[in-house]
Amino acid sequence: MSRPRHPASPATAQLAAAGPAPDGPAAPGPRHGTALCLSGGGYRAALFHLGAVRRLNELGVLGGLRSISGVSGGALTANLLADSRLVWPDESGGEVVVKGFERYVADPLRRLAGHNVRTPALLAKLWPPRWFMPDSAVRALAGRLAVAVPWWAGDLRDNAPDGPAVLTCATEVAYGVSWIFADPNAVRPHGRVGDYRLGHADPPPGLRIADAVAATCAYPPFFAPQVLNGVEMGLKGGDPGHADPQQHAEILRHIELTDGGAYDTLGVEAVWADHATVLVSDGGTVFRARTTHTVWGQLLQILGIATSGGQTTRLRWLQARFAQDALTGASWSLDAVVPGHYPAATTERINAVRTDLDAFSDGLQQVLERHGYLVADQAVREHAPRLIRLDAPLEPPHPQVADAKVADGILRGSSRRTLLGRF
Repeated sequence: MSRPRHPASPATAQLAAAGPAPDGPAAPGPRHGTALCLSGGGYRAALFHLGAVRRLNELGVLGGLRSISGVSGGALTANLLADSRLVWPDESGGEVVVKGFERYVADPLRRLAGHNVRTPALLAKLWPPRWFMPDSAVRALAGRLAVAVPWWAGDLRDNAPDGPAVLTCATEVAYGVSWIFADPNAVRPHGRVGDYRLGHADPPPGLRIADAVAATCAYPPFFAPQVLNGVEMGLKGGDPGHADPQQHAEILRHIELTDGGAYDTLGVEAVWADHATVLVSDGGTVFRARTTHTVWGQLLQILGIATSGGQTTRLRWLQARFAQDALTGASWSLDAVVPGHYPAATTERINAVRTDLDAFSDGLQQVLERHGYLVADQAVREHAPRLIRLDAPLEPPHPQVADAKVADGILRGSSRRTLLGRF
C-alpha cells in the first residue's frame, strides 16, 4: 500500500515555480511538512546523501517527507527517490519505512557512481555535428544519465509516483537566480518549471527527468550551460525587475541553465518559505582557512570565499530560525566527526574527496555512504528527535570499511582529478 500524498498547496505551487517569496525566507505564512535538502558535490555528495537517506528511512523520517530538493550531485539521489516502483508507507496502517530502497535507490546510484559519465559527455563536443551546439556536452550528459537510469528517459511531466515532491534546482545564468524543475507531486497536474524572473510553465513534452538532472550537474567551466527557449515553453508571469524589455525578451528566448550550486548549493530556497521543518544534508566542500603565497593561490582563495558566502549565510539563517523556534530541523555536513566513528584526520580526507562525475571505486563509495549514515543519525537524534518514528538499531552499512586505517587506505589519492578520468 502507498501513503496518501500531501496536497499541493498554493504556497507550494508558488514556491516551486517562482522561487523565494518577495519578502524573503522569513516572510510570514502557513508552514507545514518536512523538507529534505540534498546539496551539490558530484558523486561524493550523492553517496554521502545515500547513507544519510538510508538512516532516515530506517528511523521512519524519509517516509514522512513532504518535499525533497536536490542540487547537482544531490539531484542524483533525490531523483532516484522519485522511482514509481518504491513503496511509500501507508501512515494509516502504521507503516513508516519506504520499501524497495536497496533495489531502486542504492543499487542504481552505486552503479552510476562506478562509471565516468563526465569525460564521454565532454568528448561528445568533438563530434562535427555538435560543433555548433553550445550545450552539446550537457545534452550528451543527459543522454548518459538516461542510459544509466532508464526511467529517467521519461518526461518530467508524467512522473508522479507516491511519495514526496522532488524539486531539482539549477541556476539561471542571466538573472542569477534559482531555476526549479518541480515534478507533478509539487505542482499538479504536470509539475512546473521556471524561476521568478523569467516566469513559469508546465514542463513541456520531451523535457526528460535526465535533462533536469543534467542541467543542475552542468558545472562550469567544463560544461557549458543547458539552453532552453522560454517562449516555446510558454513561460508566463515573470518579474524582469529593471531589465530592459528587449534584453528580457532575448534572455527568454535563450535561457542558460548551469550547475545549481552556483546559486544555492544547499537547495534550501526551494523549500524554506513554506515548510515547517527543514533537514539539510551538506556533502559539498567545506571552506578551509589556508595561507596563500602566489597570485593564483590568492585568486582561488578569494573565489572560494565568494562561492561559500551564500551557503554560509543560508546556514546561519537556518540555525537562527531553529534557535528562535520559528522553524525546526537539523543540518549535517561532510566534515562532522561522530564519536566512535572515523577520527578527525580521516574525516578531513573524506572532505577532500573530489567532487565530479568521474568513476568512484567500490571502497570509496562504501566509505562515503557509511559516513553519511552515521553523521545523519547523530544530527537527527540531537536536533530533530521528534521526527523519529521508529527507534531502529544503528546498523551502519559496509562494516568492511569501518576501521579508520582501512578507510585511509581507500581515501589515498581520492582528491586527485585526472584529465580523461577513470573508467
